[in-house]
Amino acid sequence: MTKLQLRSLSPWLGAEVTGFDPSGDIDDDTWHELSRAFNKHALLVFRDVEITPKMQRTAAEVLYANGDLSKVPADVSDKFTLVSNKEPEGGAPYGRLLFHADMMWSNIADQVPTLYALEAEQPSVPTMFSSTTHGWNTLPEHLKARVAGLQATHSAGPQGRGNSAYEEELLQPKWEKVHAITTPIALPHPRTGETMLYVGQQHTREILGLSQAESDALLDELFEHLYRPELVVEHHWRKGDFVIWDNQAAQHGRPYVKGDGPARTLRKVHAPADLMAQYGKSVTYAAADS
Repeated sequence: MTKLQLRSLSPWLGAEVTGFDPSGDIDDDTWHELSRAFNKHALLVFRDVEITPKMQRTAAEVLYANGDLSKVPADVSDKFTLVSNKEPEGGAPYGRLLFHADMMWSNIADQVPTLYALEAEQPSVPTMFSSTTHGWNTLPEHLKARVAGLQATHSAGPQGRGNSAYEEELLQPKWEKVHAITTPIALPHPRTGETMLYVGQQHTREILGLSQAESDALLDELFEHLYRPELVVEHHWRKGDFVIWDNQAAQHGRPYVKGDGPARTLRKVHAPADLMAQYGKSVTYAAADS
C-alpha cells in the first residue's frame, strides 16, 4: 500500500497530497485512503505529477464512487476539454469567473471535476475555492433560521444577477438553451449528508417567496458570508499540478484571466463522464479580451 501524506490547506477545506504516483500501480487500499481524504477535505492538490487523461478520469470516477471500485466503469474514457487562454478550442479563455458549482443549474451537479496544468506561465491566475459545508456550519443562527425552508433558483446563462461592481470583467457565455433548477438553500450533500449553504454567485438568481429586493439583499448577505476572503483557499498553478474537488461541497471561481497574458492551459475532466451531452453547450463568449 502506498503511504499517502496530507497537509491541510485550511482547517475547513483542502489538503495537499504527497506519496501518490498516478503513473504507477495503485492498489485498492490506496484508492480507499484517497477517498476518505476526499470526503474529509473536499479538495485535493497534487504537485509535480504526470497524469494521463485516462488516469485523470479514473481518479475522478473512483472518488465519485466513494471508493467503491465496483462502481467505476470498466472502460474509462480518455476524453477531456481544455480551459485555456491560448488553445483555439480552450473553454473559458479569458475574463473573470464568479464562484459556482459546475452545472449548478442542472440535476447532475453532484460530480467530481479535475484540472491538470499543462501550461502555467508565471504569474499564473489562481483558482479559488470556498466550502459550502463550512459556510453553513458557520452561518449565524439568525440567518440559518431565516433561510430554513427557503428555496433558490439556479440558472445557466449570464454570470451573476447583473449588479456586480465588475460586470465588464465577467466572461459571459451565451447558451443555445437556458436551463434552471430550484433547490433548498440548506441542501444535504448527496454523499456525506452534511448540510451545504447552496447558493452561488454565478448561477443563483433568486430566492423564492421573497420580493426581488428582499431576495437580492439576502443573497448578497449569504454571498458575503460564504466568500469571506479569509475563508477562501487559493490554488496558484504550476505546471504538473493536479487538482480534484467535490463540485457541490467546494465551489470554485477565478480572478480575471487575460487572453494575451501568461499561458494558462488546464486539462479538465469530470466524473461521471459525458455530463454535458443532455444539456448542450455554451456557443459564444461575450467579454472584453484584454
